[in-house]
Amino acid sequence: MVSELWNARPQVATTGTCCLVGVIFQQTLFIANVGDYRVVLGKKVGNTGGVAAIQLSTEHNANFEGVRQELRELHPYDPQIVVLKHGVWRVKGIIQDNRLVCVPHCFPSSR
Repeated sequence: MVSELWNARPQVATTGTCCLVGVIFQQTLFIANVGDYRVVLGKKVGNTGGVAAIQLSTEHNANFEGVRQELRELHPYDPQIVVLKHGVWRVKGIIQDNRLVCVPHCFPSSR
């Protein structure tokens, strides 16, 4: 499907979806994150009425060195697994996210 759409509709062929889920069970917050979303918890600060933002997750994005290193380790025989394109790091030169729903052409070895 990707190869068929690549020339006619590249915006569809390079599309993925991020997903973020949060569940509270027995007073415990569980989160799951796929893509470049970030989970942030707002916490009331004392009696001031202020709110502090607490980051609970990190994005799965090739702009982070740790993500690029992980991709290189997972795909040691692919020198183009991460590419700096137009000043932005991209997976296979196409997308920034390294964990997405429905991007089968980016990681053929993981099928």
